[in-house]
Amino acid sequence: MERVRLTRRAGREARYEQVMERCEQGLTAQEIGCQLGMSERTVQKWKASGTFPEAKKRRKKHSEFDIFAPYVLKRWQEIQKQGYTGSERTVYRHRETLKQASVQTSLKPDRLHTFTASTAVWLFVRDKKSLDEIEQEDLATFCQASPTLKRTYDLVQDFMQMVRKREGHRLDAWLERVASSDLAELQSFAAGVEKDKAAVKAGLTWSINNGQVEEQVTKLKLIKRSMYGRARFPLLRQRVLHAV
Repeated sequence: MERVRLTRRAGREARYEQVMERCEQGLTAQEIGCQLGMSERTVQKWKASGTFPEAKKRRKKHSEFDIFAPYVLKRWQEIQKQGYTGSERTVYRHRETLKQASVQTSLKPDRLHTFTASTAVWLFVRDKKSLDEIEQEDLATFCQASPTLKRTYDLVQDFMQMVRKREGHRLDAWLERVASSDLAELQSFAAGVEKDKAAVKAGLTWSINNGQVEEQVTKLKLIKRSMYGRARFPLLRQRVLHAV
């Protein structure tokens, strides 16, 4: 840190000398700032000071980590005594690996028995970003408990990705993946998709849908059923038109 500080000071001092040389040449603060890439205000301040302006020592801000710093330093000294000769940067690069290890140690396989089938399915189809910490741990437990569940989760999420982002062009590849898997339940679902694949692909591609039509059909059925079958088409027509 001291070496870095001295290097920065040397660069700052060289810049100060350049400013002073240009001041002696009669250049304005604006012209000097444009040439050296500095603000006009800084040039004026340096010129008015008359001496090299030493950088002010930065005041260390309070951090929540401060109370843990002695503990971390002690652990660092311990691994060095055990023979570690690497750098702090190497330890930093392993941070993500250490996080994953922490997640694995927090998994609770016993919780799987408390899940109903519908709850587990809902956990599989939701966007992972919307899950809280406990739900993410439960999901990770499911995926680690069985390779079959992990393959199922990957295929389900891939399909949900097509739905959310309207990526209908990937439907054929997804159906091939399901067909080559040993997941009978998903294969049954894929068989239903194959029967009406053109409509499914359109729904996964276009922004338009038949929701408005279905809404009108539902309203028509509601009016018709409220008549209890005691009237014929003319009355039904009038009621539909007045309902609009």
